[in-house]
Order: sequence, then structure tokens, then C-alpha cells
Amino acid sequence: MTTSQAHGPADHHHDGSIKETLISLIISFTMAMIFRSYVVEAFIIPTGSMAPTLLGAHMQFRSPQSGVAWAVNPWYEAAPDTPAPIQGRGAYGEPTATDPASTSRVNSLAMGGRVPPVSGYAIPPAPMPIRAGDRILVQKYLYEVFPPKRYDVVVFKNPELPAQNFIKRLVGLPGEQIWIAGGDIFARRVTTGPNGHELLDEWAIRRKPRRVQEAVWRLVYSSEFAPLEPARDGRQWFEPPWRGEGWSGLDSREYRHESGDRAALEWDTARWPVWDWVAYNEWPNKVQGQGASHNFPVSDVRVRAGVRPDRDGLTVLANISARGHEFQARIDGQQAEVRMRRIIPASPDGAAWVSLAREAFPGLPAGRVSNLEFRHVDQALDLWLNGRSIVRGEYGWGPSERLLHATGRSGDEYEQETTTRTALREPEAFAPDRPRVSWSFSGSPVTLFRVGLDRDLYYESVQMGPEPGLGTHPSHLATLGPDQFFVLGDNSPASKDGRLWDRVDPWVQEEIDPTVGVVPRRLMLGKAFFVYFPAPFSLGGRIPIPDFGRLRAIR
Repeated sequence: MTTSQAHGPADHHHDGSIKETLISLIISFTMAMIFRSYVVEAFIIPTGSMAPTLLGAHMQFRSPQSGVAWAVNPWYEAAPDTPAPIQGRGAYGEPTATDPASTSRVNSLAMGGRVPPVSGYAIPPAPMPIRAGDRILVQKYLYEVFPPKRYDVVVFKNPELPAQNFIKRLVGLPGEQIWIAGGDIFARRVTTGPNGHELLDEWAIRRKPRRVQEAVWRLVYSSEFAPLEPARDGRQWFEPPWRGEGWSGLDSREYRHESGDRAALEWDTARWPVWDWVAYNEWPNKVQGQGASHNFPVSDVRVRAGVRPDRDGLTVLANISARGHEFQARIDGQQAEVRMRRIIPASPDGAAWVSLAREAFPGLPAGRVSNLEFRHVDQALDLWLNGRSIVRGEYGWGPSERLLHATGRSGDEYEQETTTRTALREPEAFAPDRPRVSWSFSGSPVTLFRVGLDRDLYYESVQMGPEPGLGTHPSHLATLGPDQFFVLGDNSPASKDGRLWDRVDPWVQEEIDPTVGVVPRRLMLGKAFFVYFPAPFSLGGRIPIPDFGRLRAIR
């Protein structure tokens, strides 16, 4: 056998392997490009308009006293629209991150805004590195097959600058009028009758699906985050949000009432107001209690607690008073009920109770922790036990009636009186909507755990120049055509969205749709569905490490 004969077959096989490998690589690359172009594409969140649902570039703080972690928008820029990589002392000649990072005030921001501190432990001033935004996956061209759904998180081309990709939450669908009233979304269908006249359905609130609602609750306070040291140097500096006679441990993580008589627990609204402040929007030069353009009260709230009675037969009442009404969940040994009544100032008992729903319920077992939640959200009352709804009732106010109860003036009055257009966008106009929250227990000594209050996402009424923002006033309703959508950011106080857009790109205007404030169907890119690489932290300031604990589906 010659040398050439000995190596010929092996060389032929080697040539074939190279060819097959190249073909496989080309096919793989082509399939990847097709997949990226037509199925799924990755995007990075640049800003905080959807915070805290999705994070743009930000700083991350954590309180060593309470364990609460929260994100804050970058304070300083290295160049226009470019955050400085290091924020705080020594960064581009700016002062340290003094006020928010070195005092207990920032810790209070994590619990819902400018409120009494959750932790008085001083976080030492130090340079703070910027974290990049969340990286997400988007299902492209999904809406070519399935219509978009309300409250989807969508990616689209910015109608004002179509070279930019935007991400917002979809709240208005084609053929609807949208009215943002009291922080919620109301809509009605607009159709054309046989004679060409517009036909308008009745206004109705558009409630969030359960999966979305679970994602948008915003923590105000929960007792598991009570500070480790509520007193220091002989001084009780921490003021807990709950008040009540006969309770022990209200500045700790476990509350106890030894008597079987009525035990009331009330939220201190003076020290802990429930409003729509977002910690992400804090700036270092703001003084506590100042610096926010809006502070709307939020009466869509969830109160919750782990309840352990010593004996069977515990009666539980959870109350939320707002909008001139009292909303209540009641549990006794026979049934669970949700009900409401109007508050009449001249009458201490108010109007008669109206039961919205009731179900048979055997009561809470002695010696075991039962996790209770009472939710007042999207004009519905919902009582949950151990992670599931046990009784739910709804009420059906339209936006004008909602404003009447929330502000004392109806939507018709706002439309007719020029002076009230500004009032509709001022927090003080919504003073009657400030919630009062309480628990009441009787029939057994009781211990409470994880006693908390959360608020719902709140869409603010805003002003665009001298006029109300689109959809925020009855004189400026968002009226959507057959291929138009209306979108809002979850970080409503700091989101430039359909309420505030004031122009349309000339190309979009000529080729697609000239309507200001809407997203035409042709600019829709797809639905955001997963955070695959959450905002990373760095190892030694160099190696980015994803925060795997925040890998999640987008709701």
C-alpha cells in the first residue's frame, strides 16, 4: 500500500467534515437571524418609565436595618442622556449621594415615599455605581396573529421619533374612548350607527387581570421589614404605621393582643400617607416632604396579615374608608362577606350596609396562621385566604360618579368650569380619596404576622401646557380609531406616554397616522414576555453578574 493510498480516504472524509460544518453553521446562523427577525428579539430597558416593573439604568440601595432593597433613578449625567457610571462623591465634581443615601430618609422612600423612616440606620455616603437596565425578550409579530390585549406590556416604535423603541403598558384598544379618572382606566366603545352618527356605550372601569394585578402592587409597609433597632441611644425614633390600644410589639415584626375583647388596629394616615410616590424618582437635593410634582392619594389598596387566634370563633373585620364610602370584609364562624355603605357625616353609623357578596365560611382555626388579604382595587372588594379568593364583589361607578365621590365634584362640573380643569390635576382635589384603614378582632386573643399595606398602580392626571393630558379630562378624552392604541407607563409620575405626546414624526404622519397621542398598529413590534438578564451587579466593578433572583415573566 502506497502512502497516497493509505491517506486518501481520510483526507476525503476531512474535506467532507469541513463542508458539512460550514453548511451547519450557515443554516444555524440563518435560522438564528430568522428567529430574531420574525419570532423573538432581545431589548434592553434604557429608562425608568416602567419602574419598578421593569428597571432602566439605576442605582440599587438596601437598608441594613429593614432588609428592604429598592432602585433609584440615576442622579447625574456624564453627557446628555448618558448617566454617569459612578454616582455620588467624586463623580464628575458632584457632591456625595448625601441626603438619600446617608440618612434614614431614603429608607423611608422604599416604603412608599416621604414618610417616617423605616430604618434610621445611616447608609454611609459613598460612590454608587450605575446598574444597566433589564434585558427583555419580545415576541415579535405576535399581534399579526392574535390581537393585543389590554394591560399587555408592549414594545413599539415611538410615534414622535420612530427610530426609537418604546415600552409601555397597553390600556386602550381600537374603537374605544379612554378616560383616566381617580388613577384607574375607564373605557367605552365607539361605533357608527346606520345613519352615520356615533353610538357610545356606557362607561365602565377596565379591571386588571389577576396576573397583572399581582405584579403591580406597590409596597407601602409590612411588619416583616420593621427595623432591627427601633430605639437607639435611649430614643424611640421609629414610628410604626399601626396604632391600637392593648397591642404589644407594634414596632417589631409580631403584634400581640391578649384580650378576647374587641381589638382595633388602625393605620396612621398622618404619619404614613398612602400616595402614588415612586422611590425610583427620588433626587438627592430634595428635602423630605418636598420635591414631588404630584402626590395623589391612592385608595386602591391591599391590607394583609398572618392571623393566629388562640381559640376558635375569631371574628375579623377589615375596613377601608375612601371616596365617601366604607368598604368592609367580615369573617365570623359562619360566613365571609364583603360589603359597602355610604358615609353620612351627620350620622355616626352612616347609611345601611349593601352586601356585595357572601360565602359560607367555617372560621379561622385556632393555633394556626391564616394569611388574610382584603383588597379594594378597580372598584372591587376581594377577600383572600391563604393565597386564593374566597369572596368577591364589585361595584360599577362610571368615571363621573367616581370623581364625584373622590373629589366632591362630578366630571360634568370639571368639563364645564375652566377653573376646575387645574383642580382635577391637583392632589388636594382628591383629598376625600385619602384612605383610612383598620382591622378589628374579637372573640379570642390573637397574634399577627406580616401585617402590611400595599397600593395599586395609579395613573396620574397630568397637564400638557395649558391643557389637560390626553385621556385625563372629559374635555380631552382619548378617542381611538380602528387601528390605534393608547399606552401608559407604570411609573406614571415620570413617564412621557400617550398622555403627554405632543407631536407626530413627519414620516409617520404622512405614511401611517397623523393622530397625536396614539400608537398606530403598524408601529407595534410585539409583546414583552420575559426578563432574561435582569439588571446586573458587578464583581469588583468589572464583571457584570445578572441578578438571577429577578428572572421573571413580564405581567
